[in-house]
Amino acid sequence: MSLFSKLKDYNLELDEVLDNKYFSSNIKNLLLNMIYKIDINYKDFNEVKRCVKSKEEFLNELIETVRLYCDNIQIAKPDSDQAKMLIKNDVLAVTNERERSILSYQTDIAILYAISDISPKYYYISQDFLLGRSLQNVLVDGFNINNIEVLRDFNGWSWDITNDLKYNYINNLIYQNLLMILGDKFLTEWRTYNFTDRDFLFETKKYIKYFTNNDKYLKSLYMLVYLSLPGKEKELIDKKLVEYNKILRKMDDKIKFIEDSKNKKIKLTKKLEKIDIALHDKKTLEKKFKKSNAKLENEKKIKNLASYKKMVIKEREKILNQINEISFILKPSNFISQKQMMNDVIELCSGNKNLEKAIIDSQNEFLVFLEKKLNKMKTRDEIIDIIYELRYYQKIRITDDVLIEDIEEIDNHIDKLFKKAITKLCEIGAIRIISMDINLNYEIIKYALNTTIISLEQIRLSFDIDDNGLVIRVYDKDNFEKQGRKQVTMGKKKKILEVPLKRRIKLFS
Repeated sequence: MSLFSKLKDYNLELDEVLDNKYFSSNIKNLLLNMIYKIDINYKDFNEVKRCVKSKEEFLNELIETVRLYCDNIQIAKPDSDQAKMLIKNDVLAVTNERERSILSYQTDIAILYAISDISPKYYYISQDFLLGRSLQNVLVDGFNINNIEVLRDFNGWSWDITNDLKYNYINNLIYQNLLMILGDKFLTEWRTYNFTDRDFLFETKKYIKYFTNNDKYLKSLYMLVYLSLPGKEKELIDKKLVEYNKILRKMDDKIKFIEDSKNKKIKLTKKLEKIDIALHDKKTLEKKFKKSNAKLENEKKIKNLASYKKMVIKEREKILNQINEISFILKPSNFISQKQMMNDVIELCSGNKNLEKAIIDSQNEFLVFLEKKLNKMKTRDEIIDIIYELRYYQKIRITDDVLIEDIEEIDNHIDKLFKKAITKLCEIGAIRIISMDINLNYEIIKYALNTTIISLEQIRLSFDIDDNGLVIRVYDKDNFEKQGRKQVTMGKKKKILEVPLKRRIKLFS
């Protein structure tokens, strides 16, 4: 029997795609092995994380990406120049969308990352939002990191968060936040919608405001994006902020600002007309080329007319954008909205400059959203889903050594949500009441839930009491998982537990 026989639908579909590709047998086997492992791991991945697309959607999208966007896949051999290049750039793979090519390490995770990276990702955000391009980059990287998780943290029988694979933890955190807030379906639409007529960021803002009645989470997210930007990218944003300040000062005198803007538009329009004449008249272009070169030192001279023409076209695009910006801001309604937008961005980016504080602020606002959402929940399944999500969320990395649950201020907030969710489940009889002492009951259940057991419904508990207090044993069905102890006050008449001692009991009803 073939290793991939139980995957016959996906295996046959991928085989048909590979038949039309000039991949080596080594590459084909790597792709088939990747699909096989994803199929094995996906059930556990879905169980633990909850905010995921179906296995069918996930695999179909991967196969379609290989079919449409992968024509050349190369594996970097150990100690080769290609491998050194990957190491230098600290990446699993590099992709070239135009040439539809991939260079990757020979691992399932690396090839999965490459396929995710080469797929089209739009995440359209209006160009007038200063941090728009930066947020787009975060979402693209977050999507890639999210896609490899099924192979990175799962192996077909366990959820292992100790993986030492490094990635951009902040980008992943932001993506996971938005995934839990918006759901995979919305993020997929945002990623794949190749038009500019839908404002997904506005829809996000509107949805969050429905639960929280404010914009605090998004503002804290923007600050986190801004503070985590690479040096050069942040410098460009800071430079733009300086320009905003200058424009705002001019906008205070509205009449003069409008008059100056009109005059600038006239000058730019005349300049654009001259460029268009030169681009449509070779003799005029040659004359301008010679004139420009005559002013330059030898080492800075433009090589040829073709290179000069590219420079002129680029200059034309720049001028056209300036004209469009002026035309936009001269409209009365746009004047007011643009002024407000620039004020908002300056206020945002001039606030807290501490990355650690920005992480805590953004996560507390994220948890406020989850709490508001939890308050509206009534059914067993949706409350259990949020318990799974909170458990998963606790294990998200902030650095190589720090998880979300390691940050006390955030963990205290998570604790509050766990308590509320567990109380709701106790009230509807969906979880076993261990003790009538509310605090003890919560501490026991919280201890049981803080585990990497795949299915929480498989948790079994047994208890014993000795001279040192209450002994709690946690089982993954029949397999022992861990043991802990709680100090309790033993009264002669006081009943500590509502369940029998030395007998395994099921936590969830």
